[in-house]
Amino acid sequence: KIKEWMAETAQKKNIPFQWEVLEFGGTDSGAIHLSRGGVPSGVISIPTRYIHSPSETIDQKDVENALSLLLALLEGPIDI
Repeated sequence: KIKEWMAETAQKKNIPFQWEVLEFGGTDSGAIHLSRGGVPSGVISIPTRYIHSPSETIDQKDVENALSLLLALLEGPIDI
């Protein structure tokens, strides 16, 4: 439900996004969604090259779009 809510919000606001599939590693939501009875959770991440290295590289527009999505999610009704 969280994933669909986030995607629908991005589409309604014309905010570009792409799906991420982690081949390894993870996020804090990987643990929290399993705690107790399960906590609904979603992640907004920024595409990054050379992650965890001194030369991490991002596109500024990806950061701006991530922020726009976060603000849109917080401004609108939580529809999950």
